[in-house]
Amino acid sequence: MNKTTKTAILVLSALLLWMLTGIFQKGSNLNDINSLKINTEEKVIKVKAKKIKSELRQSNVLVQGRTESNRNVLVSSETNGIVKEIFVKKGDFVKKDQILCKLSTDSRKAKLDEAKALMLQKKLEWDASKVLVEKGYRSQTKAAGSKAAYDASKALVIQMEEELENINIRSPFDGFFNDNLAEVGDFLSIGMPCGQVVDYNPILVIGQVSEQEIKKIKSDIQGYAVLSTGEKLDGLLSYVSKTADSKTRTFRIELEINNSNFDIKDGITAELFIPTKKVQAHLIPPSSLTLDSDGKIGVRHIDSNNEVIFSDVEIIGDEKELVWVSGLPEEITLITIGQEFVIEGQKVNYTLEVLN
Repeated sequence: MNKTTKTAILVLSALLLWMLTGIFQKGSNLNDINSLKINTEEKVIKVKAKKIKSELRQSNVLVQGRTESNRNVLVSSETNGIVKEIFVKKGDFVKKDQILCKLSTDSRKAKLDEAKALMLQKKLEWDASKVLVEKGYRSQTKAAGSKAAYDASKALVIQMEEELENINIRSPFDGFFNDNLAEVGDFLSIGMPCGQVVDYNPILVIGQVSEQEIKKIKSDIQGYAVLSTGEKLDGLLSYVSKTADSKTRTFRIELEINNSNFDIKDGITAELFIPTKKVQAHLIPPSSLTLDSDGKIGVRHIDSNNEVIFSDVEIIGDEKELVWVSGLPEEITLITIGQEFVIEGQKVNYTLEVLN
């Protein structure tokens, strides 16, 4: 084999090797493209969604609170004395002006009798002075002195009668004798309590409203409360504070609820729903709610290009196992399953489901 033949064979071999290398590379490129297409297709996540239209709905401010008695007072003594009798027991219902505790009389009765005797004497003197003045035997000045002494004696009798009456410690209103704070034999000075009387009708549901929410709330409107025991109770928003608590910067509100049968107890945890205005809202399953990267609560839904949108929402109420939210377009395609696996702007494939 000469040199020319060897050279031709080497060139042909190189050419064949180059051609074979190009073919394999082309096949490899095709595989890469197909692989990319497959990967791209795999990134289009399938989710389930539901088309939901908004409805006109009453918006409420939700406030955490508790029940509280309408009135709660310590019934205190208006005079000094030793407790002689206690007429009621803890838990008894008492009427207004009913005697709860009675102090010993001591010398009060004697002082009243003395004051009445003095008043009788001064009255006789005054009657005599009037007769003498009419006959010209006494001056008007002395008669006026007799009249003043008689008036002073009458005032003393009234004072002694009140002092004697003060040994009876009475209920200031209808309510329950919640606690007795004195026992027979205890000495009570002025201002010391005999017991506690609580008025549970109406019952109040009280709560604290934030600075952002208080501007939405007005008094004398109907609201309702849901107790931790399950009862839903309608009532009147009777009080909205105009001054914030100096520590919490919140405003006290009171929902007044009829409790004539005294079934509602004091101190039960409750949620207050105070109506504000009517808004367009959507009824959605609570499982559709999610958080964005900033921690805002909202939902993910799908636009006409099958891209994911995140929208902030405000929860304004609930209905059975669903929740009412506001802040969305009139009609949305809500992602109901898979919302946690997609992000805003991502394309998705979806199938519609029916919510019961």
